[in-house]
Amino acid sequence: MYILTDVLTDRTIGGLKIESVKEQPTSINMLVYGSPGAGKTVFSGSADAVPEMRPVLLIDVEGGTFSLRNTYPDVDVVRVKTWKDMGEIYGALYEDELDYKTVVLDSLTEIQKFSMYNIMRDLTRKESERDPDVPGLREWGKNIEQTRRLIRAFRDLSSINVIFTALVVFDKDSRTGAIQARPSLSGKLSQEASGFVDFVVYMYTKLVGEDLRRLMLTAGTDRQIAKDRSGQLPELLEDPSMKLIHSYIYNDTKQEKETK
Repeated sequence: MYILTDVLTDRTIGGLKIESVKEQPTSINMLVYGSPGAGKTVFSGSADAVPEMRPVLLIDVEGGTFSLRNTYPDVDVVRVKTWKDMGEIYGALYEDELDYKTVVLDSLTEIQKFSMYNIMRDLTRKESERDPDVPGLREWGKNIEQTRRLIRAFRDLSSINVIFTALVVFDKDSRTGAIQARPSLSGKLSQEASGFVDFVVYMYTKLVGEDLRRLMLTAGTDRQIAKDRSGQLPELLEDPSMKLIHSYIYNDTKQEKETK
C-alpha cells in the first residue's frame, strides 16, 4: 500500500518531477509555412544572426538551400537521402553529440512525401505486385504516424530551438465557400502539427507599388492557421527575421529597434 507522503512531495508526483513554468526550457519551436519563394528558408536561416541561436543546422529534404549562400552562409546543411539518415541525425542531436543550438527541418511537406516514398519502396520489395505510386489506407496510416513521431521527437529536443518549414495549401469550405491557408500536410496532420509547436506563422509576399514585401502573420483567423503562445508577437510582421522574433519573445524589442 502506497503512503501518500512517499509518493506525493513538493517536487514529484507519481514519481515524476514537478517543475515550475520558470524552470521549463526556453527554446523556440516554430512552424513556418507559405508558398514557394515566400522566404521560409532564408527566414529560418536568419537564426544564425541571433547569438543565442547559433550554430544552426539545416536538415535539407527539399533541396532548396541556394538562397542561403548570400544571406547566411555560415548555416550548416546536411542533405537527407533516407529515413534512416533522419533517425541517425536525430539520435546524434538527442545524445548531444552535435553542438547545435538551432535545427531547421526544411520542409515537413517534403519529409512526409519522403516518408511515404520509403514506406512504398520497402513494401514493393516484399510485395512486387503492388503499385509504388498507390498507397493504401495502411500505408497512409503509417506515413502519418511516422511523420507525427518525427515532429514530436525534434520538438522535444532539450535546449535546442527547432524550426519546421512547410508549403501552404488553400482549403475551401464546401458549405461556406471560405478559403483557409494551412500547412500542406496530409490528413489531420496539418492541424495536429500546428498544435505540437508554440509558434505557427504564415509567410507570404505582397507587391506594393514596385516593391515586393515579405510579410508574416502570427495570429490565426478564418483565413489562415497561425498562433503565438508567447503572446509577445505583433499580429503582422514586415521583413521578418529570427532576430526580430527572438527580440519580441524575450521582451527585448527596444534594444532590437535601437540596433537596426
